[in-house]
Amino acid sequence: MKGLWIFAVLGLLLGAHLSAAEMQVQVRVDVLRGCQLVGQQRSAGIEQLGVLDFGSTARLDDPAGPLSAALISSRLPRLECNPDTPYQLRVDGGQHGGVGDVRYMAGANQQSKPIPYRLYQDPARRIPLAVDVPVSGRVPDSGSVDLPLYARIERLAEIPHVSRYSDLVKVTVTW
Repeated sequence: MKGLWIFAVLGLLLGAHLSAAEMQVQVRVDVLRGCQLVGQQRSAGIEQLGVLDFGSTARLDDPAGPLSAALISSRLPRLECNPDTPYQLRVDGGQHGGVGDVRYMAGANQQSKPIPYRLYQDPARRIPLAVDVPVSGRVPDSGSVDLPLYARIERLAEIPHVSRYSDLVKVTVTW
């Protein structure tokens, strides 16, 4: 009897129709053009990007050549965007003004004359950043663009007064 019952159950299973339905699900995402500034905390207002520090010196007429500085920051900024996104970098004339590609550091001493300096976008200091002139570019396939700054003080004929000389420039990145 037990054997007949097993055959009966198997017969029901084999004779039953199995039903199935196939469906499709579309999966998609719209990738929009966009960027984010990495290495800087974003908040309302202007962020401190770092310091271009020329160090200490007694004279600026050294025959060894000009003084150079590179942006000192624990987190150098970088723009991360979709590849081929256009962007612009612009640096103003600073607190003490500027003309062409020359900006000025002023001393705390009333008798001191401003010290001219130039900003560059390359470590060889061959490509100057002119005052308020946007530098345009496109994000490469890597999706990342470093935003370094370099500076140089050319040899000066005059010996400057003792003072701490400084300037503050605003860097604007748009995309």
